[in-house]
Amino acid sequence: MQHPFLKNLQSIGLYFGMWILITGIHFSILYFLYDQELLISITDSVLFNLLYCLLAFPVWYAVRFSQSGIKNSFNLVFSHVISLAIILFIWFGISSAILHSLFQGNNPYIDFFVTSIPWRIISGILFYFILVMIYYVIIYYNNLQEKMKNEAKLNEIVKDSELNLLKAQINPHFLFNSLNSVSSLILTNPSKAQEMVIKLSDFLRYSVSRDKERFSTLQLELENTRLYLDIEQVRFGSRLEYEFRITDRCLSVQIPVMILQPLFENAVKHGVYESMGKVTIKTTGDLYEGYMQIVISNNFEPGAPLRKGAGIGLKNIRERLKLIYQNEQLLKTKVNDNVFEAILIIPVIRQ
Repeated sequence: MQHPFLKNLQSIGLYFGMWILITGIHFSILYFLYDQELLISITDSVLFNLLYCLLAFPVWYAVRFSQSGIKNSFNLVFSHVISLAIILFIWFGISSAILHSLFQGNNPYIDFFVTSIPWRIISGILFYFILVMIYYVIIYYNNLQEKMKNEAKLNEIVKDSELNLLKAQINPHFLFNSLNSVSSLILTNPSKAQEMVIKLSDFLRYSVSRDKERFSTLQLELENTRLYLDIEQVRFGSRLEYEFRITDRCLSVQIPVMILQPLFENAVKHGVYESMGKVTIKTTGDLYEGYMQIVISNNFEPGAPLRKGAGIGLKNIRERLKLIYQNEQLLKTKVNDNVFEAILIIPVIRQ
């Protein structure tokens, strides 16, 4: 970890600004409170605080070593006592030697200096512990930030894994049904089987190309949805019709990849499968303030039994929407006059 007061010009300025303030206080005490000469007050305050300022830099590395390498409390205290003793010895020894050399003929100042030794030592000890506490707070803050960053990264990885798992549940189910249909059509209607294989190939090509992505535009998703519905039309013929009424301003909106296909699969499964008549799947979409609403509806025969697995696709979509948008209310369903509606709400993410 880089020294916190050397990482940029702002940190360096903050550090030296703090010591300039301390030097000013030191000077004021000597000049105004103890009536020392101007030159003596300036020299004393600058020399003592400048030297401590320089000696305080290596304390960071002592703190870093104690924080990462020393686990025993006694050893931790002992290391700081030794560090403090070394700093006080160098700081006070050099400062006092220089001041005695400069002002050796000024007996009043020398006498004052001797009497001030205790508070100078106490101030040196106080500076050390304040500095150590600042360094420990910085280390704690950096560790906390690093931990939060790692947790956020881990959550993102977990979320991506969950989303990929949910997306992966779509293709095998659809592929299984489609291949069964192709198998049946090969003997009864080879041309339709060929048409279905081509469309299925295009559909799966899109799915594979978007497998690692989280979002796509509504336009691309609708194009892929039409492929899906065309595949189902090969199977069901005139029993299945579909229509889209989507405003053009919706087409560029980003939506989760493959979020629409399970809704259409649900409409086919619980509408066309159980109906002897024509089923129309209608899709409308428009933009509102802050969100896009897509409504997918299909008629169904009254009293038709629910097929096994009902609700699995819808649960899948709700889980994905919850993971992406942190909202559990983005997919709603309702039944009215033998018409099933799925209402999908997509928050519009401004680029």
